[in-house]
Amino acid sequence: MGIIGYDNGYLRLGVDLVFDEDGDLLVTPTGDLSMASGVDCLLQDVQDRLRTMPGDLWKHADFGCEANLLLGAPDTPLNRALAQRAIRMALEDEPRIDSKTIRIEADKFTAEEKTFEVHFRAKGVDVEEQIVIGLDN
Repeated sequence: MGIIGYDNGYLRLGVDLVFDEDGDLLVTPTGDLSMASGVDCLLQDVQDRLRTMPGDLWKHADFGCEANLLLGAPDTPLNRALAQRAIRMALEDEPRIDSKTIRIEADKFTAEEKTFEVHFRAKGVDVEEQIVIGLDN
């Protein structure tokens, strides 16, 4: 992740390598590694954070989202609230996100699959971002 700073009048939200849905590095047609910057970098980092189980990254034991611990749990109001709270806490740990703008809605919540619509704004940016995050076994 790059340093947060101003670039062409917009808040620079980082630079990182791009990974595909399987977690493999994305390569451009010319053979170069694909790069994400700005909001695209932030969105990829948020997805990585929400899909990672806490403790899975060596030297970053706090990185991840405890909603993953609810995989296999039945659909109850308590489990939905716990999952949404875990997602909120993970997003609040992301320094590029304005925590006051976070909204989380459960779209699908079964024992096998949990899908959430997540809305937030990056600090210093007026546009709301939306991602759909799926957690499954």
